[in-house]
Amino acid sequence: MNQLTKFIQEKLILAAVLILLHGCAAVFTDASDANHVTFLNSADESLSQLTDKANAYCQQYGKRAVYRKGDNLLVAVFDCR
Repeated sequence: MNQLTKFIQEKLILAAVLILLHGCAAVFTDASDANHVTFLNSADESLSQLTDKANAYCQQYGKRAVYRKGDNLLVAVFDCR
């Protein structure tokens, strides 16, 4: 019975970690500055959602975000103009 309890606890912890990781949003990287913002899109957010977040970032510099074309949205780069 002790092994069954340990097994269940391990599975619950794993499930909790997976739920937390799934809830992670796109995060701008340390490479971002006043001229561009780079997102690591771990949550499969749409280009529209990323654009909104990039605009919020660029607004602090009085600029608007313009998407820089890329092969995928895993790493999304926006120019602040």
